[in-house]
Amino acid sequence: MQTPPGASTRAEPSTSTPAPEDVPSLSAEGALDEIAWARHFIARVVEACPRRASTSDDEARAHAMVEGEMKALGLATERQVFTWNQSLYASLALHFGLGALGTLVAGRSPLLGLALHGGAAASYLADSTRKAFFLRRLLPFRLSQNVLGTLPATTEAPRLRVVFLAHVDAAFTGLIFHPAVAARAATSPGPLAKPLRLATAALAGLSVLDLLDHSLGASRWRSLARWGLTIPPLLTAAFNLDVVLRREVVPGAMDDLSGVAALLLLARRLRAIKPDDVEFVFVATGCEEAGLGGAQALVEGMRGRWDRERTVVVGIDSPANGTLRYYLEGEILPVPLAPWLREALDRVAGSDVRFEEVKPHPIPVGGTDAIPFAAAGYAAASLGCVDPRTGTPRHYHLPTDTPENLEPEAIALSLDYLELLVGEIDAHFRAAD
Repeated sequence: MQTPPGASTRAEPSTSTPAPEDVPSLSAEGALDEIAWARHFIARVVEACPRRASTSDDEARAHAMVEGEMKALGLATERQVFTWNQSLYASLALHFGLGALGTLVAGRSPLLGLALHGGAAASYLADSTRKAFFLRRLLPFRLSQNVLGTLPATTEAPRLRVVFLAHVDAAFTGLIFHPAVAARAATSPGPLAKPLRLATAALAGLSVLDLLDHSLGASRWRSLARWGLTIPPLLTAAFNLDVVLRREVVPGAMDDLSGVAALLLLARRLRAIKPDDVEFVFVATGCEEAGLGGAQALVEGMRGRWDRERTVVVGIDSPANGTLRYYLEGEILPVPLAPWLREALDRVAGSDVRFEEVKPHPIPVGGTDAIPFAAAGYAAASLGCVDPRTGTPRHYHLPTDTPENLEPEAIALSLDYLELLVGEIDAHFRAAD
């Protein structure tokens, strides 16, 4: 029996896999060469779990390795089990393929064309904004997990909770991620800067033509317009079908094992300076590459435990192979970024010359684990690195995203920035009290 997408089955104590003796220990006292440790950790995970597709056995093994590091740090760990699809690209191909199919039938049956055009547009709008999941439910669901490590408050109730997210799973690849294609998307003006918004809007426009044909009868100009509007969804379906058919999983050293390494190193830093009344939660999510499935399950599973008024969520997504940025998100509609949190991000950026290039970066396609939390009313934002020439990190979703091509220096910069951001978040809530 399929569980509805994102539904959490239970949170249970998790088991860990001991790390080999030659892996540097995060629990060691004193200074640690963070870059060397990150390189070692990332290479070890890629070697042990080379095909970490969402819901895969390799994803689960990587989660166990991360959990072992959390336990070494003294974090209280638990595992949240959920179900989700394996491939975002199958969902996109389904949505926009059905939308393109609507044009083939609309000439004979405008109402059937309307059902396909309007249904696909409405389904993807709801999916992208996390309001509901419709067509996605036609795809199979499989087990995945989130692994949580907590530094709890020592008071009766935390005054503030800060949740950090980084995903363990790795992406599929395809022609759409070729650097030339990515660069074209990053430099496209106007509507072309948001290709999925354009494709969804085209489906909405096709729905209007279907209604007019049903009410007024067919016309030649509407037939021509229909084929023109079909180009964006048809191309979207074709590019994503290419990814589905290849089924090639990238190593994911940068995206997002660099974020997972930063997550663990940040936990090591913060455990020494944590205020008694603050709780820090470090989450290695699953199924991010399949459409933010782990974060969606986390929102639903923690609704009764994490109050929105005292919980802030920070995603760490690909803090390597580019210049550090914080993200402005939303494929179809903008995802809200709390004004006070944006001000805190900018204050940290202005506090040190090392952070002067930390600026907002609008993500053209896709998104990060912060989106389900922001959509649910939490203050949430994500940080990562971007090559300004392509709008993505170098080697993004490519087979070349290997430990050998990792540029980890930005991880240390990200850690320094995040540590200061935690101070700004804490100061905001102290002032509010």
